[in-house]
Amino acid sequence: MAKIVFKINGKQYEADGKFGPDVSLNEYIRTVAELRGTKVMCQEGGCGACIVAVRAALPPTNEVKLFSVNSCLVSVLSCHGWEVTTVEGIGSKMTSYHDIQSRLAKFNGTQCGYCTPGWVMNMYSIFETKKNNLTMREVENSFASNLCRCTGYRPIADAFKTFANNADEDLMKKLIDIEDLADVKCSRQKCTKTCVGKNKNDNSEKTNEGGKSCEAKTDEDWCVIEKSSNKMIVVDCGITKWFKTYSLDDVFKVISKISNYKLIAGNTGQGVYHVTDYPPTLIDIFNVVELKGHTIDVNLIIGAGMPLSQMMELFLEISKTIEDFSYLRVLYDHMDLVAHIPVRNIGTIGGNLYLKYLNNEFQSDLFLLFETVGAMITIAEGVSAMKVVSLTDFMKTDMKGKLIVNVMLPPLSSNNKLKTYKIMPRSQNAHAYVNAG
Repeated sequence: MAKIVFKINGKQYEADGKFGPDVSLNEYIRTVAELRGTKVMCQEGGCGACIVAVRAALPPTNEVKLFSVNSCLVSVLSCHGWEVTTVEGIGSKMTSYHDIQSRLAKFNGTQCGYCTPGWVMNMYSIFETKKNNLTMREVENSFASNLCRCTGYRPIADAFKTFANNADEDLMKKLIDIEDLADVKCSRQKCTKTCVGKNKNDNSEKTNEGGKSCEAKTDEDWCVIEKSSNKMIVVDCGITKWFKTYSLDDVFKVISKISNYKLIAGNTGQGVYHVTDYPPTLIDIFNVVELKGHTIDVNLIIGAGMPLSQMMELFLEISKTIEDFSYLRVLYDHMDLVAHIPVRNIGTIGGNLYLKYLNNEFQSDLFLLFETVGAMITIAEGVSAMKVVSLTDFMKTDMKGKLIVNVMLPPLSSNNKLKTYKIMPRSQNAHAYVNAG
């Protein structure tokens, strides 16, 4: 029987047909792995209590990247090849706490503590990705993904801003404590895991109970997807079947045989329109290579499977280097108001547009932005059968047996003035009262 294979805090787990598409990564972490530091609350990707870090090889380059996700939105069957890290995996009283955990406590950034693991893991993902390039502005901008009803956010913000390269001197002074004058000694309790004690003066080689050297993990240890054959995986869940696809050929082989199916990429739409009744066939297209990446001929052509966070990075980069695409900076600034980082990390361009297609009332900022600049989309009816349509025509197209392949953004002269608006009840992570462009 085919299985989904992934890791949680370095330990390998498998999910087979007894886990249906409605079993989230969050539920698996808490009930199967029995790691209850990761919390569950809204199950809509809004509160951030469920956030975990993921390291995975992403197409088209298979570069290993670290990113945060809302574990309540992700089906456990989507996690093939992922290395998931929970709050227990970065530090505890048995192995010593991570600096993020220690500083949050030092700044009194936790009261009831229910939201704390989510805050820690969101910050951990950003810190590990940015390293020494993190700024205080970026720290503040990351707060849309988490809610706290105790602290008022200020102590959390102050604690996390100490990791910024432009942190205020007054904040850094608060880190000094008399208890830090002596190094923390590792208790050296026998265990099979790496000792991560903070004794700076001890340069002796750390060993585990078996006497083997405990060395840092490499990317090869972290990620199992690189070793896979990228052959389509079929998980039979009884009532439903889950197809993990890696190419358009895989997708259309499945579509050609059945009529009642659902395409799934990041599954972040679950937070907007909650699905409980799944069709008998689910097709995971998150790793379909033809839906990833970008090219530039006259137009900027972006794969529909590109996550929104990668799209934003691309917009920022190209807006600085190609004058006819300088307007992409306006799109970047608008997208920064849409959802939050963990949702944008796996929510895709095509998924957002298709959500708009299925639910016309959905206030898709992405649809608005693309329509404003006159973008076109490519729809595939087969591996080599492509059709380019406008966004308004897309809304009237019968999408049965089809999927969005890419979006084409045109160059615009610098003589054009682009302005977009989003009026919403909060400064981040809220649907618009009115959006326009």
